[in-house]
Amino acid sequence: MKRHLGAILAAASFLTRLPMPAWVAKDSAAIAQSSRWFALVGLLIGLIAATLLYILTTVMGQALAVVMTLVLIIVLTGAFHEDGLADLCDGFGGGWEKSRKLAIMKDSQIGAYGVLALVSAFAIKVTALIQLPLDIACISLIACHAGSRAIAGLVAVYLPYAREDSNNKTPQKDAPLPFSNRIILCVSGILPLLLLPISCALMLLAVWLTTFIGLIKLMQRHIQGYTGDTLGATQQIIEIAGLIFLVIYYFQSPISN
Repeated sequence: MKRHLGAILAAASFLTRLPMPAWVAKDSAAIAQSSRWFALVGLLIGLIAATLLYILTTVMGQALAVVMTLVLIIVLTGAFHEDGLADLCDGFGGGWEKSRKLAIMKDSQIGAYGVLALVSAFAIKVTALIQLPLDIACISLIACHAGSRAIAGLVAVYLPYAREDSNNKTPQKDAPLPFSNRIILCVSGILPLLLLPISCALMLLAVWLTTFIGLIKLMQRHIQGYTGDTLGATQQIIEIAGLIFLVIYYFQSPISN
């Protein structure tokens, strides 16, 4: 039991800025082994976000509450995945060859593509969550945070690691994800979809699958593999795709009824 708890807390230490007990292992090997719990940590982040949104809406209205919730979640996660999205857009948009794309992605400076990606991502999230009824917005946060981290965790199953150097912060590259761990990852990511109508959940899965396939092809074309930045970008893009779909679904067939 303590071994599983340690792995879950190791995953939480990697994906959030939450303080962890001293006995929790935080080295690369421990993080790699804990990757099966990334979606479960995403579920926890989604629950925190949904709780914040619900409470803040009662005192400041939904529009401002959405912005405050997103800002607080960025603080909680340390903009971990947002950084990957910015780096992917800078690298894929600014480089011509694989080596140059990877070099740009590793550069700590942010370029125009990255800035535009972050501004666009934040704007889409804010607008989507404001348009949804409060209860659906809360459910959307839970589902999209869990599902996006599950899907990001599966990228390494279908692509090789793109960098040749060993000096990196991507623990998944040294630890293949066994089938049993993939099941844990997927179940944790899919579980929140039970909060949605079955038709909505199935269509959302289809949207995520289509987006995932598109991202895999994009990574293959640009760098013939994945990096830590592309995993973070995958999480962000899947989350955004989910929110956009839920807004469309709500307006076409209100889920609140």
